[in-house]
Amino acid sequence: MTPAEAEAILALNDEIATALELRLDEAAFRSDWRVRFAAERVIERVFQATEAIDADRRESYFGVDGARYLRGLRNRLSHNYLATDYDIIWETISVDLPAVSDRLSDDATAAKTVLADAIAESAGNEDEWRGAHLRPTRNVDN
Repeated sequence: MTPAEAEAILALNDEIATALELRLDEAAFRSDWRVRFAAERVIERVFQATEAIDADRRESYFGVDGARYLRGLRNRLSHNYLATDYDIIWETISVDLPAVSDRLSDDATAAKTVLADAIAESAGNEDEWRGAHLRPTRNVDN
């Protein structure tokens, strides 16, 4: 795994972690428009993060059809926002993305090691190294 691949994997892991934080109970999800809107946006961001992952890894995380379905969902959210199906959004953040997170876990752990090694090789200046590379949107220390 290259440092660029590691950054992309951690960016995807980070976006999925954000989505998983939105998993309230279903009634709370449906009653709070802010959570529903946040879920829509984070699904779009998960899709965007998948675009930086090579096809084989994407298939191993999402399954053969999963990435295609995610693309379709993202397109519907972006272009047909008045007809959002919140059953699908709920299913995505409560069932599909937790399964992807589980499949991604080992690679995310390996990616952290790859990045730590790359940073150490660049005189240990993490901010400088990250400033020159794709940066995850949040800190993923866990």
